[in-house]
Amino acid sequence: MENKTILFAFILGIGLFCSCDQKEKVSEEKEQSGTVYKKSTADVFMEYENAQKMLEIENRIADAQRVESLSWEKQTQDHGSEFIQVIAYLNDDGFPMKITEKYIDGNFKPQGNRHFYLENNKLIAFKEQSDYWLDSNFTNYMEKRTVYNDEKPVMSQQRIAYDYTEVEDSTWKIIPEEHHSLKKVNKILSGTEEFETHFISVIKGNDLFLLLGEDKPQTEERYTTAVRVDEMTPFIEDLLNNLDEYKFRPVEVSFKVVGGNNQPEFRVLTDIAWKK
Repeated sequence: MENKTILFAFILGIGLFCSCDQKEKVSEEKEQSGTVYKKSTADVFMEYENAQKMLEIENRIADAQRVESLSWEKQTQDHGSEFIQVIAYLNDDGFPMKITEKYIDGNFKPQGNRHFYLENNKLIAFKEQSDYWLDSNFTNYMEKRTVYNDEKPVMSQQRIAYDYTEVEDSTWKIIPEEHHSLKKVNKILSGTEEFETHFISVIKGNDLFLLLGEDKPQTEERYTTAVRVDEMTPFIEDLLNNLDEYKFRPVEVSFKVVGGNNQPEFRVLTDIAWKK
């Protein structure tokens, strides 16, 4: 499937949440045969309508259209390399119903997936699955989730295990309500700000790659991404003959994702043009 760094204007304004509506009211107890039973925190969470919608969205993902971003890396002086890429799952009307951010925050930093669930371009739920370092040798696995009402978080929970295979045996615990922003994933999908593509250089080996990234000529601490070139076009030939002249010039690229499923995954160039 071909992806373009097109502007997702319909979601760029979702980053800040300032609604002041009241929470949905959920009873934690119910009476059954004359006896009052206290519900688990998991049961309470799932009584929210938007928590149920989150599950409904998960059941629709397999048939949804996918839009994948470029895969970005950032070298930092304090904790090595950061990695991030985003997948948007679209509904039948072409709007995102789920956005997944795959991330590695650096050496001995958390890594995992953040999932944003949307309805009518509004955030209704959030889930995060991450491994985090206890020390330089051991990690634990953690899941967090938050349900929203009118773009305001109303309940957040987490559970922790030694690894993901044991997390189902862990108990969800209520934590302070967490706010989650779509600002970064929106910028990645739309190719704006630090995720706007500029030509940096080429990488030659068995294959040819274009290195693209932030326009930061004075520092190497920038977000960069690479696309593989499988076809030698007049544009690519001109680029290779004028590398220094074109350095840091903004460029638009289209690409397809190849590989995956336990095989190396690449973004392969399908079209390229200088930004006007």
